[in-house]
Amino acid sequence: MIKLALSRSALALSLVLAGSAVGCGNLGEESTDTATLELASDGNEAVTASDQSTIDMTDATFDASSALNAAGAADALVIAAGDPVSGKCRSRAKDPSDPSTVIITLTHCAGRFGNKDVSGTEIVHFTVGSDGVIHADFHSENLTANGKPASHTATADITVSGTTRTIAWQGAWERTNDKGVTVKHTSDLTIVVDTTTRCRTRNGTAVTNVGSREISTEITNLQVCRDESGTPGCPTGEVVHTNKAKEKTVAVEFDGTNQAEVTTPKGLTFEKPLICGG
Repeated sequence: MIKLALSRSALALSLVLAGSAVGCGNLGEESTDTATLELASDGNEAVTASDQSTIDMTDATFDASSALNAAGAADALVIAAGDPVSGKCRSRAKDPSDPSTVIITLTHCAGRFGNKDVSGTEIVHFTVGSDGVIHADFHSENLTANGKPASHTATADITVSGTTRTIAWQGAWERTNDKGVTVKHTSDLTIVVDTTTRCRTRNGTAVTNVGSREISTEITNLQVCRDESGTPGCPTGEVVHTNKAKEKTVAVEFDGTNQAEVTTPKGLTFEKPLICGG
C-alpha cells in the first residue's frame, strides 16, 4: 500500500520552499523577485494537486487491480486493506446497481490531500478490454476540501504483470484553496506500482493553473517506497516547475535522503530538508 508517500515527502519540501521564500524574502542565499516567489508557491500547489489526484483519490485501486473481469476488480478494491492513516475516515462499497463500480466515501478525512478536511464520494468504474487491460474511470461527487468545493476526474489503463501495475493515467483536479483562489490541475502520467517492493513511480507532465497563473511540471522517475509497517521512505527522482510567461524554472532533485537539492531560476543550488522516512 503506497498512499501517503508524496504527501510526507515531496509535498513537505514544497511547503518548506514556499515558506522560506515568503517568510525570509530569499531562497537559500539568493535574493528573489515576486515571480520566483510565486513559482515556489505554485509549485507547492502543483505537487499537492498531483498527490491528491494520483494517490489520495485513487485509494487502493492500483494495488488491488489484478482480476480478469470488471466485477472482480471492483470486488478486490472493496476488500483491499485500508490505509493505516485514512482507513478510519473512508469506506468502500459496491454500487448496488452496478457490480463493476465501487463507491468510496470520505468523511472528514484529515492529514492528507494537503487539506485539513475532505469529504464526499469518489466513484470508480471498471471495465476490462480484450487484451486484459483494466480500465478505471474516476469521478467525484459532492466533494469538498476544507469546506470548499472540489472535483476530481481521471482515467487509468492498468496493465498487470505479476506484481507490477503499469498505469497510463490522465487526470484532472480542481479546488478552491484557502486564499479563495481556484486551482486547476491536469496530468498525463505513467505510474508504475510494485506491490512487492511497495514502491510507486511517476513519470510525465502536468499543468497547474493557480488563478490566472499557469505552470508546467515535468516529473521524472519520482519514486517513493513504503516499509513493511507502511511508513513511506524518502523519494528519489526529479520535479521541475516552469512558468513560461515569466521565464522562471525551479528544479527539485531527490536522492532518497531527507535532503532535497533545489536549483533556482538563477542557477543557485542548495539543500532543503524533507519530512520523510521512519
